[in-house]
Amino acid sequence: MPPRPKIVFRILESYGIDWALAILIALFSNFYLDRFQNIPDFSLTDTSIQFAFKEKEVFPNSTLAYILVFSYVLVVISNLILSRNMWDLHHALLGLTVAFALVGTFVEIVRITVGRPRPDFIARCNPFENAANGHFFGLANITVCQTPATDPLIKDGMRSFFSGHACLSAVGLGFNSLYWAGKLQLFNRKAYTSKAWLVFSPLLVSIYICITRVTDHRHHPSDAALGFAVGLFPTYIFYRQFYPALEDPNCNLAYPPRHLAAESDRGPARTWGPRGWFSTADRDDGPTPLLPTNRSTRGMRGSTSNLGHAEVELDSGLIATPYASELGHGHDREMVYSGMPKSPDHSST
Repeated sequence: MPPRPKIVFRILESYGIDWALAILIALFSNFYLDRFQNIPDFSLTDTSIQFAFKEKEVFPNSTLAYILVFSYVLVVISNLILSRNMWDLHHALLGLTVAFALVGTFVEIVRITVGRPRPDFIARCNPFENAANGHFFGLANITVCQTPATDPLIKDGMRSFFSGHACLSAVGLGFNSLYWAGKLQLFNRKAYTSKAWLVFSPLLVSIYICITRVTDHRHHPSDAALGFAVGLFPTYIFYRQFYPALEDPNCNLAYPPRHLAAESDRGPARTWGPRGWFSTADRDDGPTPLLPTNRSTRGMRGSTSNLGHAEVELDSGLIATPYASELGHGHDREMVYSGMPKSPDHSST
């Protein structure tokens, strides 16, 4: 088995660009795009933007940071309870980070470009006493407002579409719902409704956040509904980048490190199994199976995940770890596998 620092280095080398892009894109959208805010014309008689301005919100803008942090903490806690697997935790955190970066950037670009007034925009604008719509086009512009155009209250008041709270809460809490669904094997054809309640509970919190954004007059109903959908769709895509489909018998196991598939002529190997933070080849208490130890392979044949050789190895009674130890020198080498006994036809060459 290769030394653990070397393994960590190879993983960082393989996935470093993914982490760097996600972080840079998130920083770009959060600190740079703000200066391009569009402030279009509006109608002073539009009743959809004449709601009162509420000073106290159920979920103010500052809670977006708490939603992000809570999503990460929930993933870590879920991993400790349901998996205790370091590689699985890496996949979950990377998938969540990339989803946050992509959705957050897309939503920010749309919000500052469209510039749709919030339902309480007229109250934010505080028009002059004799202000009126223009006679030619029938619309007013920012000059009728007593609040300066550079005031953050006005810039934020033109960011109704999409709802940032709806999108980001759908990403963070939706990813946790998918993560729980995979770990609990929601679609295992046993119809445990208690699993369904648990899996959908984070999404119910996200839906409640969307509702409060409407009742607090911060967003129109269409802003929150579309924002929720826009947040969920990419989240599922990025979840599937790292995990099999939920109907897969092995949906509780993450995909293996990508550099192993590139280096091995045997196809991609399954990653470390549950209840072990690292590979167990060097442990004294015996090997830990990387896949379920049930000898029957009937349930595994319907697997649609990208396991490559997994079904062949199940038939032969051999389950390989991601990292094999090389014994001997030159042509005298033996591949040592942990997890299940080595079959007679896999002798050293």
